[in-house]
Amino acid sequence: MALGTSEVSPIEMAQAYDAFANGGRRVEAYGISRIRTPQGRVIYQHSNTGAVGQQAINNPPLYYMNQLLRGVMTGGTGASASIPGRDLAGKTGTTSDYKDAWFVGYTGGFVAAVWVGKDDATPMRGVTGGGSPAAIWKDFMSAALPRLNAPAIPNGPPMPEGWVPPDPVGDLMGQVEDPYGGTVTTPVDPNAGEPYDGQQTPAPRVEVRPAPQQPKPRREDPPQKLETLPPEKRSDPLFF
Repeated sequence: MALGTSEVSPIEMAQAYDAFANGGRRVEAYGISRIRTPQGRVIYQHSNTGAVGQQAINNPPLYYMNQLLRGVMTGGTGASASIPGRDLAGKTGTTSDYKDAWFVGYTGGFVAAVWVGKDDATPMRGVTGGGSPAAIWKDFMSAALPRLNAPAIPNGPPMPEGWVPPDPVGDLMGQVEDPYGGTVTTPVDPNAGEPYDGQQTPAPRVEVRPAPQQPKPRREDPPQKLETLPPEKRSDPLFF
């Protein structure tokens, strides 16, 4: 299914993200909790059986999603919505024609979805998910979280046996060849470096020789012109 080809309501978006906020379980969203008359008589009460939803996403995919969406809040397009001291995750969304701008964020057990757009579905003037929607979300959550005393985002079900957290930097460094030779004897430890055996290939000796100097072309002096003296004037003999 291509993204953006069907309309989604804010309550549907919040319902989908709640699985990330509660440890990976499916929830059923509803819009009205209770209806009371002016006299206080309850005429409608949403029935909450307390049944735990089915597991919709397990680990490690749940772990990866929460880490990715945390990164949006710490250094991505949703950084303006971060609240100091809170474990938050979220995602911005903007349609290419600026008709819809979204921000959906969550903490432990609490999700809020914000949509900004026009009723007639006409484009807005450059409104993105990291702008107005993120500001609305932050103002709401800043007031709601102290009252809710919401916990941190739960880890969800246990990891599979033998699972090791990914180490992208260590994986990349393990693929780099050693220019000085040597043989890896144990798996790479990103904290201790790469151990080698005692028989290491010595580094090739590089001898630098100065480049031969080319003889400079000899500049020939221009021929000197001999100064010619004017002929000696002899005194004419005197005639008496």
